[in-house]
Amino acid sequence: MRPVLITLLGVLAAGPSLTGAGGGIGAGMARAEPNAPTRGGDTNSDTNSDTPDDTPGGSGGGPQVGHAEDLGSIAAQITATRAHLDDLNHKMSVAAEQYNAERIRLAEAERAAATAAQQLRTADAAVRHASDRHRGLATSAYRSGGLEQLSILLTGDPRTALDRAGAVDALSRRQRAAESDLRLARHDQTEAKQAADETRAGRQRLVDSLAERRRGLEESAGEQGRLLDGLIARQAELERQAREREAAALRARKAAEAAAAAETARQAALERDRLTREAGLVTTAGNAFAAAPALPAAPPPTGGSGGAARAVQEARAQLGKPYVWGAEGPDSFDCSGLTQWVWGKAGVSIPHYTGDQWTAGRRVTRDELIPGDLVFFGADLYHVGIYIGNGQMIHAPRTGEVVRIENVWWSTFQGGVRPGA
Repeated sequence: MRPVLITLLGVLAAGPSLTGAGGGIGAGMARAEPNAPTRGGDTNSDTNSDTPDDTPGGSGGGPQVGHAEDLGSIAAQITATRAHLDDLNHKMSVAAEQYNAERIRLAEAERAAATAAQQLRTADAAVRHASDRHRGLATSAYRSGGLEQLSILLTGDPRTALDRAGAVDALSRRQRAAESDLRLARHDQTEAKQAADETRAGRQRLVDSLAERRRGLEESAGEQGRLLDGLIARQAELERQAREREAAALRARKAAEAAAAAETARQAALERDRLTREAGLVTTAGNAFAAAPALPAAPPPTGGSGGAARAVQEARAQLGKPYVWGAEGPDSFDCSGLTQWVWGKAGVSIPHYTGDQWTAGRRVTRDELIPGDLVFFGADLYHVGIYIGNGQMIHAPRTGEVVRIENVWWSTFQGGVRPGA
């Protein structure tokens, strides 16, 4: 599709080359495999100036009707915005998996905090018990008139003096033991309290970090929506100008140019409609994410059976469901949430995080892949899908898209993993 669109625009407008990254107005219509972000995902001054405020016909320097280079200029702006959006999507995918990792760490911190709290309660109970025992022995010693051996020998019946001395000596030993037990219990209590305080503080740091990551994702979703709005406006302007070119060519009886302009307008309208649907999904995903509480990760689901065949079957059953950060089913998923879900149904428990899933089974090469294997992408393992054979996978790509079948992204493929093997 892209060469056709480039040819059409070449016929209609001279000026900037339309063969740059993204392929002109068709960029994003069938993005089977994302390119790695350039400049480490940073944007330059061109993409930073390419905001929705710079809309066609606006005061921000957008293209004006009547210039020979209008169509080429708009297409170049679309390409730059799409590159910016692809970079942002990569960053958001990385951030989403970091968010998943922190939810797992928070669950671990919750368990550690619960253990520490129980240990503190046990230590408190031990101190109370030791204190009560020490107090009781001290009371017994007081009632016996003190523990002076000489006093015991010189008072009372001389025939029972040694017995009384033995009893008092035993009481004294028990009292000293009780004092030692109380000191040890208090020492254990101090350590348990310190451990509980540290685990509570660590848990709070994770809670704060998770909240910060949520804010970052929500802000990125806002930027994603603004970029999509800008692309929609540019496609609408491209369609409008192409229709004007078509009318002018018809008046001039230039049938070839009129047909090319009509095709350009048609493709621009199709892309505008696709972007509008994508923007709607982004909004839905953002709202769903904002409404969901930032909870620790739940234990990975299990209980099914059937192995790889069942995993592939379950993956097919999720086709068409929307991508939402941190979602693990059944109505929406992110990439690692989908793979966790389908393999859980197949009886294998794996964590909801690409980094942990990378070590959740036997590593396999591209040539060894069989249906059901997990396929990972990017040096940072920012994405995962489930292989279904014939070079294809089922995956939850990113916000604005749904679970779908797609060719494996071989250019960024890092390796495969066979869960449970």
